[in-house]
Amino acid sequence: MSEEKPARKTEWMRQGNRRAIAIITGAVLVVGSVVGVQAFAGSDTYQHMQLASEHKSHWHGHKRFSEISSAEIVDRVERIVKHAAIEIDATPEQQQKIIALVTATAVELKPVTSGMRATGKEMKQLLLATTVDRTALEKLRAERLADAEKVSKDMVRTIADIADLLSPEQRKILEERVEQFCHMRRCLNRG
Repeated sequence: MSEEKPARKTEWMRQGNRRAIAIITGAVLVVGSVVGVQAFAGSDTYQHMQLASEHKSHWHGHKRFSEISSAEIVDRVERIVKHAAIEIDATPEQQQKIIALVTATAVELKPVTSGMRATGKEMKQLLLATTVDRTALEKLRAERLADAEKVSKDMVRTIADIADLLSPEQRKILEERVEQFCHMRRCLNRG
């Protein structure tokens, strides 16, 4: 009988240890989950997810730039700027100024891109005509070069204006994100 008492006591201690381990493990899981959720809620990933859920999916009915309305341009520019703003920790004032700059440039360049897109059809018509109108071809070429020059100047001006709004640290972070994006695109395109 004396041998049964130590065995019972040992069994009870083992069960007690198991209970303590289970309680401690449960408490650690609860605390870890709360801390993890709070950390995720403050992360850039969560902020990007919030932005994505606020907007209609832009993948359905994807249109070319020349086919979208000015309101759709504003919506897309705002979404893109807000995603970038998360990465560089831009202030609301910076975001609004950048949105205004990019939107103005995009709306201004929309007709130019529409004209450039039509160039292929125009050249085809000129080249398939009974006689090739070299003067019309040269005029079309000169017009498109002028359009390309306008696009180039407007884009550089807008990019420089945006750079002036950002701090050197924000520009450095933006450069790193662009490099990461380009690297991902190259890797994806290689197949």
